[in-house]
Amino acid sequence: MRLITCSNSYPRWDAGKLLPRSPGGLVPMLIALLQRHGGQWIFTAPPDLPAVDEVSVDGGIQLHPMAFDEQTRHQHYDVVSIRLFLGMLHYMHDTAVEPVFDRSLLAAWDGYEAVNRAYAKRLDELATGEPDELILINDPHLMLVPEFFVQRRGPLTYFLGTPWCEPDYFGILPAHIRVRLLESLLRCDTVGFHAERWVDAFLACCTRYLPDAEVSGRVVRYRGRTTTLVAVPFPLDVDVVERLRDAPATDRWRAELALRSVGRRTMVRADRLDLWKNIPRGFLAYEAMLERRPELAESCWFAAVVTMPTRAADRHRVYQEQCEALVRRINDRFGTPAREAVSLIYPASRGDSRNCVAAALTMSRAAIVNSTYDGLNLFAKEAALLLDDRASLLLSVNAGVYEQLAPHSVALDPFDIDQTSRAMEAALGDPDGHDGSASAAARRELLHSETAERWLAAVFPA
Repeated sequence: MRLITCSNSYPRWDAGKLLPRSPGGLVPMLIALLQRHGGQWIFTAPPDLPAVDEVSVDGGIQLHPMAFDEQTRHQHYDVVSIRLFLGMLHYMHDTAVEPVFDRSLLAAWDGYEAVNRAYAKRLDELATGEPDELILINDPHLMLVPEFFVQRRGPLTYFLGTPWCEPDYFGILPAHIRVRLLESLLRCDTVGFHAERWVDAFLACCTRYLPDAEVSGRVVRYRGRTTTLVAVPFPLDVDVVERLRDAPATDRWRAELALRSVGRRTMVRADRLDLWKNIPRGFLAYEAMLERRPELAESCWFAAVVTMPTRAADRHRVYQEQCEALVRRINDRFGTPAREAVSLIYPASRGDSRNCVAAALTMSRAAIVNSTYDGLNLFAKEAALLLDDRASLLLSVNAGVYEQLAPHSVALDPFDIDQTSRAMEAALGDPDGHDGSASAAARRELLHSETAERWLAAVFPA
């Protein structure tokens, strides 16, 4: 088997070696697969990388960084991929005022096309059509690559790690754009998502906007091609998480967090500061819990571990300010100088964010994921592995991972402050917790059964 993969996301490497993996997500999984099978990886060059066309690393892996001028990069990444597409797929647009398809957005669409053409050209150059060659395209940044990939031979899979929105919301795109995106993706043999609900939404869009499409079960037949839809969540690298749990840096974080908790029962969340992570409503729900039961401020602590996006925009800074203002207000009402009721923790400057998350999970009575819409949410899987048997995982029904972990979690309506608040109270209010040993064993067994190889086999069905 030989894998050729394309992604906007990029790896890091040094002295001919790919750098160590984190517990999960697209880049660590691609590293694991390429290290086993060898192959080619086309990706957007890191901003600090000197201009290179190709890099060879151990394991028979060839890296192909794609560099673009700043205007094209801005149009492709900032304007179309992030503001337009991620805003749409996560239901983040305020449709009363956005998006506006004016001259500047249509010019940015030209940049999106240019980047996708460049990826497809490189893919044409690398693909040989050999019987054991698999081609995997990832990320909503590259949804036109299948259209431009004219020399395609052999199995072709597209995997989107984001949600997919329902037809009415997808309809905010102009007709010529939404049709091109669907037609391009249907040039693939397989299109994959993390959750069945995102598959259902994609199929509904095909039915609504492609009158010639035949949708039967999880198969779409369109203009002589057949595309199979699959729901296959990324696996958690359990070995990496277990090494993190026992690492010296994790021990240091455990000691620091223990001092800040002052012996209180802890609830933790860990998020990148993306708008769909729904951090402010989480704080509002905790505040509502303390309003009902102010004595819990003396026995409970809410620790929110946050990191900034790689390219933080003005809206991220406004969002951060909103979160920090809520934390100040809650602490003014329910905290003391020696004991915060809620804490925002920014561990990235120390370079050991994952250790901080692992440490917090091993000492917490609850973990919360209340995202409005999420493709997967890796933190929920880390929590399912590391929380002890008395702890609760509070999980948004709109997180992609919910389908997998629903039997082992407490369902949250991410928009309902009162319901979320009462779930927090149930998880934190009992000093002894609950006996969840059976569920904890089952969820750990589920996570141990997942592998990158099984994921690959599922997205390239025979």
